[in-house]
Amino acid sequence: MGILQKVAAMSFLTAAAVLPLSGCGCGFSCNGDDGGNPTRLTLGFSDALPEDLKQVVIKVDSIIFRRLGAEDRVIDTFTIEEQGLVEVDTFQVDLLDYRGVNQLIVIKDLEIDSGSYSEVLIRILGNDVNDSYVQEADDRLKRITVSGGELKLPGLRLSTGSQAFTVEFGLAQALQYQPVANQYRLATNGIRIENNRTGATLSGQVDSSLFNSVSPCDQKDDPQKGNRLYLYTGKVDLQKQRLADVFTSASSTVPPADALAPFAVASLENNSLTGNWEYSFGYLPAGDYTLAFACDTENDNAVEYNGLIIPLPVGQVYEFTLLEAERAQCNVTEEATC
Repeated sequence: MGILQKVAAMSFLTAAAVLPLSGCGCGFSCNGDDGGNPTRLTLGFSDALPEDLKQVVIKVDSIIFRRLGAEDRVIDTFTIEEQGLVEVDTFQVDLLDYRGVNQLIVIKDLEIDSGSYSEVLIRILGNDVNDSYVQEADDRLKRITVSGGELKLPGLRLSTGSQAFTVEFGLAQALQYQPVANQYRLATNGIRIENNRTGATLSGQVDSSLFNSVSPCDQKDDPQKGNRLYLYTGKVDLQKQRLADVFTSASSTVPPADALAPFAVASLENNSLTGNWEYSFGYLPAGDYTLAFACDTENDNAVEYNGLIIPLPVGQVYEFTLLEAERAQCNVTEEATC
């Protein structure tokens, strides 16, 4: 399970021009309707780089926009300029190629009725290892499965005009290794749809001296491994809540009542030009957040509560507010003065 324990947040879009957009992401709670006037929709996939995996490939069969009281809008042919595909029935994408604000545009200028959509379904083929798979560090391929063959995501509201949204794949939460079957499961945990116009970003550098400055990180064989940024919603009162590692309700270890699971997770990437270690969170809703660095995350399982100490070093915690469409930066340093 060590491979999956090192997976960071990731989305499904590529660095490509997208149209201006408006509207809000929602489930069943959006009110109002624009009367079915057409919207021109652009949709992309995006993510952050998972550690120790070479590829995370999914094969998409269709994308379905579900609307109460109306027929589903089924998109089952795709023209994807970046991949040179025209009107194909399926496509594959390596999610690791698209991290931060980078994205692969999988639907462009689709004319679709405006209004509220209750669900967005992404149907993924996982019949064998040639469809959807993970390539691990030792080059072994392992199959990716999806429960029921489709990801069911919260809906959105489309206003009249041109809009662009991103499906953000948080692989630290969504990609779960199943040791008994020796395969991976892609769940909806950590996968969300964000409005490109209002989504904020957060990025920065991390001082490498934090990688092994305290115990037990000073015992790591490779100081560059096991380092993550955890992002939590709200400005957390650390006297009342515990910043927790990634876990789900299926954890066999019951987490403490005050444990707060992260909203998103980012791993670090070394910039080959500058030598700096960098991180990036893309397409975040506006609001209050708490960011924490931890240097001992190599055993963070996507399902199990592992009781990791976050932050580590203990002073590496930052609070801030993101505005709509803000491009915020926070450099994580020994002084913790972001």
